[in-house]
Amino acid sequence: MRKPKKNNPEQQKPMESALEAPVAPASAAPSGADSEPIARRAAVPALLFGVLAALLFWGDLHILGHGGGLDAQVHYPFLSTNDLAGYSIREPKDPRLVNGEKLYNLLCASCHQADGLGGVSQGCPPLAGSDWVLADGPGQLAAIVLKGLSGPIEVSGKQYGTGVMVGFGNEGGMSDDDVASVLSFIRNHWSNKAPLVEAADVKKVRALVKDHSGPMTVPDLEKIPLKP
Repeated sequence: MRKPKKNNPEQQKPMESALEAPVAPASAAPSGADSEPIARRAAVPALLFGVLAALLFWGDLHILGHGGGLDAQVHYPFLSTNDLAGYSIREPKDPRLVNGEKLYNLLCASCHQADGLGGVSQGCPPLAGSDWVLADGPGQLAAIVLKGLSGPIEVSGKQYGTGVMVGFGNEGGMSDDDVASVLSFIRNHWSNKAPLVEAADVKKVRALVKDHSGPMTVPDLEKIPLKP
């Protein structure tokens, strides 16, 4: 029986040396092979901008040239929407509102402004949303237009009264119809909505204040009924 051979120490050395030999570091990756991508901005050709601008310009001209146009074969004899607009049914506007708007722009807008919000510098109260304008009746409002107004007055919770309003009755030459028209306008313009004013009501108020001299004051107005 053979005895097992002893390991030769010298034969193990090459194997151990191979195992213990230091591993050489991997060579560095080539530049740019595994590096992260970098975002860059590329210039847009100027020609592309020119083409887009030309397309927008052409589209605008096309819309302006054909907007509102109608197909003659379908909508004959109407050639545009303007032709059709003339046949639309519109509710007739009360003559008092038409005349009242003209009078307001001529006599009132310089102080009460076109938007009806009044003028702070003139001490002129607003008419839009005014509790005096939207009262149950036009009596006191008619007295103001006929005789004018002086002194402090509270309008919708705010104090006014540094200015003086002139009357448009006898001095201004406004007829009962004119006063009714301008009152009807301001009671139904901007955000206001109230019944129109009749010339007969203005005539009654004119009779009540005919002997009053000078502009009205708030105590004077309180004696005038809202519905004469």
